[in-house]
Amino acid sequence: MTNVIARMHNDVERWCAERPHLGLFLLRLGIGGHLVWSTQDNVFSWARMLEFRDFLEKFEFPFPLFCAVLSVTAQFVGGLALIAGAFTRFAALVLAFNFVVAIAMVDGTRPYPAAFAALAIVVACLCLVFTGAGRWSLDHRWRHA
Repeated sequence: MTNVIARMHNDVERWCAERPHLGLFLLRLGIGGHLVWSTQDNVFSWARMLEFRDFLEKFEFPFPLFCAVLSVTAQFVGGLALIAGAFTRFAALVLAFNFVVAIAMVDGTRPYPAAFAALAIVVACLCLVFTGAGRWSLDHRWRHA
């Protein structure tokens, strides 16, 4: 029985090791898709943007409207860039910074679980900073054109 499990484990390891680009694509799609979905209401509704401004104002962000527009733009455009795999390292670095600020200014005042989503995005984006977008991306296509 242990030989069967070991063989299955080795087969899965080998199959996954030959497809790191698939893992990077799924990471980009998941994080980028979430960011686009969660900010699209602010992008397409000024009233929702003003609600976000008011939220930032409660946490004493300087220039809350500017910060709201900047954060939403970074998340929406950065999310699209991650999905496409375009300028991935730069977009991921900007997004990681955005969410470090969110943790420091908002989630840092709450117990740990409240910051988990933002922390997970920071870690995923830092992973993409170091790995790049992978084979299934515009970055790869542009480099190998």
